[in-house]
Amino acid sequence: MTKTDRYVLWGIGAAWVLDLAVFILSDYHIYAFLLLFVVAAVGLAWWGLRFPVTAKLRRNAALSVSGFWTVALVLLFGPWPVPDKPDYIVGEVHRFSEMEHGFARGLTGVTGPNIAAGGLVYGDPADQGHMMSEWGWPPNFISGNPVSRALFGGTILMERLRGATTIGGEPANPLRYSWSNFEGEKRDKKLGWNSGDYLFGEVAKVMGTQKASYTPRENALMIKSLAAWLGSPKIAIAAVDPRWFYSHDLSTWGTPLPLKDAKDLKYVIQLFTDQDWTRVHNDSGTSWWSVSNSGQAYSTSAWIGIRMAQVLRDMGYTARVGFGGMNYENIETTVSVYSGIGEYGRLSDAVVPTAGGLRFKSATIFTDFPMDVGEPNVGWGITRMCANCDRCARACPVNAVPMGEPTVENGVNMWQVDKDKCTRFRTGNLNGNMCGACLAVCPYNKPDTPFHRVGNYIIRHSPIATYLFGNIHGVGLEDWLDFEYSSEAGPYNVSRPARWIQEDPGWKAKFPYQVGQYIYTERDRSKNEEWASGVDPKMGKVGLSYKGTTWGKIPDRLVDANGRNRNVHWDYEAGELPPNLPLPGKLLTPEEATRLLLEGKAFSGASYTPDAEVFPPRDPKYEKQKLSYEQAARMWAEEK
Repeated sequence: MTKTDRYVLWGIGAAWVLDLAVFILSDYHIYAFLLLFVVAAVGLAWWGLRFPVTAKLRRNAALSVSGFWTVALVLLFGPWPVPDKPDYIVGEVHRFSEMEHGFARGLTGVTGPNIAAGGLVYGDPADQGHMMSEWGWPPNFISGNPVSRALFGGTILMERLRGATTIGGEPANPLRYSWSNFEGEKRDKKLGWNSGDYLFGEVAKVMGTQKASYTPRENALMIKSLAAWLGSPKIAIAAVDPRWFYSHDLSTWGTPLPLKDAKDLKYVIQLFTDQDWTRVHNDSGTSWWSVSNSGQAYSTSAWIGIRMAQVLRDMGYTARVGFGGMNYENIETTVSVYSGIGEYGRLSDAVVPTAGGLRFKSATIFTDFPMDVGEPNVGWGITRMCANCDRCARACPVNAVPMGEPTVENGVNMWQVDKDKCTRFRTGNLNGNMCGACLAVCPYNKPDTPFHRVGNYIIRHSPIATYLFGNIHGVGLEDWLDFEYSSEAGPYNVSRPARWIQEDPGWKAKFPYQVGQYIYTERDRSKNEEWASGVDPKMGKVGLSYKGTTWGKIPDRLVDANGRNRNVHWDYEAGELPPNLPLPGKLLTPEEATRLLLEGKAFSGASYTPDAEVFPPRDPKYEKQKLSYEQAARMWAEEK
C-alpha cells in the first residue's frame, strides 16, 4: 500500500464522516443521505482496486454492510410504538359559525364584491348573459362548466332528502322519502334490519349468530358493512361532541342553530368518497376539473348518506345527513380526528391514511342509533409527519398554507390555513377554477398500492421516517421519489405574482356589515385584505410553469388596451362588471349593530368574537370551560 493510496482512503473516509455530519445538521436532508451510499461505494471500489481482497477483509466488509442495513431496516421497519395523538384542545373551544368558513365569506362579500358576485366566469357567453338578465346573478365558481354544473347540481337535488324535519330552517322544504309509509323524522315503532332480522354474513361470522340482537357492537358492524356495500371505502363512527355543530346556518343567512334542536343526536357516522388519484394527479390544479372533482365526491357521498339515513329512520331512529354543497350542519374534520381514523395535518384538514389521505370528500349522518364508537386517541403519526414536511406549503400558489409550527385559535392547537387567501384564489383564479396543488403533492394522497401502504407503516412507526420523507425546508424522499422538487415556486413568503379577480384598487371591507340575520364586525376582517384589493399586485407565482400550468398567464380577452385586467366578467355590459357592485348585505353603524344584537334580531358568532358581541350567548356548559373531546362527548350523551 503506497502513501498515496492511504491518503486517498483516509480522504474518502473523512468525506463520509463529513457527509454524515451534514446529513444530521441539515435536518436529515435526503441528498446528503443518498450521498452516504455513493461515498461508501467509492471507498469500497477504491479498496477493491488498490488492495488485495483477503478473506478477513471480505468478512469485515460483509459484516459492515449487513450491519448497516440491519440497523437501517430496524429503524424503518421495527415495531416502534406509534406516537400518541396530540392533545389539540388547549383552551375553550366555541362552536363555529357556518357564516365564517372560507366559501361562506366569499359568497357573503367579506372577501370583496367581485368574488361575491360569482367568481371567475367561463363558459358560453349566451348562458352567462341569460343568467345575469333572468336571475340577476352571474354563474358562480361552481356552475361555469357542464361537468361541475351536473355534479354539484346533484347535491342540490338531494338537499330536501337530508332529513324529514328542519334545524334552523335548513332544508327549507324537506321532501318525504319515496315509498315510506310513515310521517315525520322517524317511524313510531322500532323495526329490524329486515323482516327476519338477519345480519349480513360477514357480521354474523364475527358475532357468531345470524339473528340480530342490536347490541352497539353489532350495530356498528352492520353500519360499516352497509356503508361499504353502498360505496364508502372507509367508515368512521364517533360519539358526538356538541361543539362540532355549527352555531349559525349559512343557507338562511345566519339563523342560530340551538343545541336543543339536536339533543337526540348522540352518534355520528362519517362516509367517504375518493376524488380519484388519476383526476387529482393529472389536473393542473387550476381548472374546471378541480371543482368537478369536488362535485363528484360530494354528490356521491351525499347519495350514500341519504340512503343510509333513510334505513335508520325506517327502523325507528332519528337520522340527519350533512354533505357538501353548503349542506353541512357540522365541522367534518373533527369527526375524522376523534373517531380514531385520522389526525390534523398542515392543511388544517383531517388526514385519513386509509381513505386517500386528503383525497376524499365526506358526508355525515347524525343519529340516536346506538353503536360502538372508534378509539379517539389512536395515533397515526400524521401531525408528527406534517411537522417535518412542507410540500403543501411550498406548492401553494398564494402562500395560504402555513410553514413553521402550529398555532392556537379557538382553543385548538393546529396549523391554520389562511382561509380568505385560499378561498379567494380558488374562486377567482384566471387559469380555470379552484385549486388542487396541495392535494397533488401530499405524500398521503398516493394511490393505495402495496408500496404506499408500506410507506404509511414506516411513517407511522419509524422514529426517523418523518425526517427522510418530509424534511422541512429541503428535499425529502417524497420529492425525490416524485422526480420533482415542489419548492420550484421559490422561498416561502417571497412576493410571487398570481392573477385572480381583483377589486377596485384600495378596496377595503366596511364593518359592521349585515347579511341576512348575521353581522360581521371588525374582528372578522381578513388579515390579508390587500391581496383582495389589488393594492399589492404581486400576489403569487407568475411566469412559472408547474405541472402544465403557467401561473400568471392572462387570456387576451381579459386585458384592456392598457394591459390591465378588465375583470373576468368580460361579457357583461361592455366587458366589465359595474364599478360599484353592491354586496349581498348592508352596512350598519356600530350603534345599530349593537342594538340588533342585544334585541336578538341579528346574530354574530365567530369563534374569536368576545361574548359581549354574540347573541345568543355561548352555552356555558360546553363553551365556557376547557373540555376534552371525551368530557364533552360524555356530557352530551348524558344530556336529556
